[in-house]
Amino acid sequence: MNLNLFKTYVRVVETKNLSKTAEEFGLSQPAVTKQIQSLEDYYGVLLLERAGRRLKPTEAGETLYQYSREIIKLLEKTNNIMETVVDSKRGSLYLGASTIPGQYILSDYIKKFSDSFPYINISLDIADTEKIFKKVADRELDIGIVGGWLPNRKVEGVQWLQDELLLIVPENHHLAERDQVSMGELLHEKWIFREKGSGTRKAAEELLISHGIKKEDLHVSMEAGSTEAVLASVESGMGISIVSNWAIKKTDPQRRIRSLKIDDPEATRFFYIIYPRQKTRRKAVDNFLHFIKEKQ
Repeated sequence: MNLNLFKTYVRVVETKNLSKTAEEFGLSQPAVTKQIQSLEDYYGVLLLERAGRRLKPTEAGETLYQYSREIIKLLEKTNNIMETVVDSKRGSLYLGASTIPGQYILSDYIKKFSDSFPYINISLDIADTEKIFKKVADRELDIGIVGGWLPNRKVEGVQWLQDELLLIVPENHHLAERDQVSMGELLHEKWIFREKGSGTRKAAEELLISHGIKKEDLHVSMEAGSTEAVLASVESGMGISIVSNWAIKKTDPQRRIRSLKIDDPEATRFFYIIYPRQKTRRKAVDNFLHFIKEKQ
């Protein structure tokens, strides 16, 4: 029996929707329907039935759902154990990163790690800090690199690289020729912030609060879903923003923005390496943790 049939069936039961499952797996809806029909033909029983616009499992379907989940978990556990037993240089590694480390920092580290461990298959999920924390807590990811720390009893981690926060303004802004600026000078400016859940936004808000400034007291013209969107919005003249020094390092010097240092030694934050709180890890995960901790 093809394991993919069980995986597809489990997701259909959980999403209650064929088209959504098809989209998640990169399949067509008829292909998903065919897989469900293959299971029904194999067991000779109806597994799913309509409940309005949604699907729900029949009694037999619910039984198959529960055992399918166990089959998938057992195979994953077997793969993890065999990966450790067979060869520490082989296996899979599921990484997650918030925007700044994911887009501007990690690629060089992953390349160097892959040079030493060419047979480890690496996947990288980029999302905001809150989402990466959740996925690590749920053990969907082996390791996360994020721009802020969030208390979570299912996650542990260590400080990694330090980052400097910089102010960016359009090139024709009245502050553009300055090298440094104080937070008190920025109260009446139009602002652009990252979306809620972003580590950069959290760091910027904490910096503002340390100067007695609440985000609610500012004129916020836009909240952007990525650092690139923030840079583009500032470049277009929509406002000013606080971003990571790493984003500025990687930005085209021809872009029509200027970066200024913030007159505060606390205008910094740390990136964190996070991982699920567990007693043992696969060898590939331990290898990457050792590698990235040593390469600060």
